[in-house]
Amino acid sequence: MEKENLSTHSQNAKIILRVMIVGIIVNVVMVALKLVFGLLFDNLAVLSDAVHSATDLLTSIAVIFAVFLSSPKRDKKHNYGHEKVEPLMLLFFALLIAAVGGLLVWQGIVGIISPRPAELNWFLLGTTIVSILFKEALFWYGMYYAKKIKSELLRADAWHSRSDSLASLAVLIGLIFSIFISTDIAESISVLVVSVLIFKVAFSIFHPAVKQLIDTAASEKTCEFIKETAKQTEGVNSIKSLRTRIFGNKIYVDIIIEVDGNLIVSQAHNIASSVHDSLEAKEELQIKHCTVSIVPSGEAEVCDRGEEE
Repeated sequence: MEKENLSTHSQNAKIILRVMIVGIIVNVVMVALKLVFGLLFDNLAVLSDAVHSATDLLTSIAVIFAVFLSSPKRDKKHNYGHEKVEPLMLLFFALLIAAVGGLLVWQGIVGIISPRPAELNWFLLGTTIVSILFKEALFWYGMYYAKKIKSELLRADAWHSRSDSLASLAVLIGLIFSIFISTDIAESISVLVVSVLIFKVAFSIFHPAVKQLIDTAASEKTCEFIKETAKQTEGVNSIKSLRTRIFGNKIYVDIIIEVDGNLIVSQAHNIASSVHDSLEAKEELQIKHCTVSIVPSGEAEVCDRGEEE
């Protein structure tokens, strides 16, 4: 099973690396364009959008490090592998993105308090439209592979790209409105809109990362499916206990089954092995590791999922 996990991790790492390289190339171009025109025409909204794109660039680089540091291969100091590097990196992403959002809130408020004259600028409009198109394309590209390999890292990075395209859309609207009112106050408001989008993305990344780090249990539906699968194994009288924890797109399972107390050790062991194999064979469950324990009939009830029934 460990060899299979290592092989899957290696294949997924190659896909993630390819997606990240495409994203890095696009983001480098977008950041350069926005910075050049934002600085050239002293436009706060476009510069704030450049900062947002820069966080995309940083997270893409961080994703690459996370993938190669989170190998499931065990060692003497990490008997369960290094996969918690992934949620830790997601947590880092969330905090970094939230910090950027806070900076933009400050800039937007300052812009509203002290608005400046504004006029039509085709370079700024063109740059913003190109950003929307390219970042939206990155979102769909990333989400396709995120769903294909069930990667939370890719999903988070894809949504970061979507937030960037929405941020650019807000900036575009701000630029257009500023032309009609001859002041950049609409652009400053768009900066605040961008910051709200950034905070939303930060939370969407933060929440699943925390769930993984605190070992949140699988859904009730998934737990019932695990129980029903185990009960179908010949020799299993009942399920005494089931504990699960979600880790990325995988599940860890600890299950206690009741068997006939008159069975010899080898017979009971074979039943436990059958339960183990049948659960790990269910591709829809995506079980990374399953531990099956046995108790003889008549043993006291064991709490299910750690809670009293």
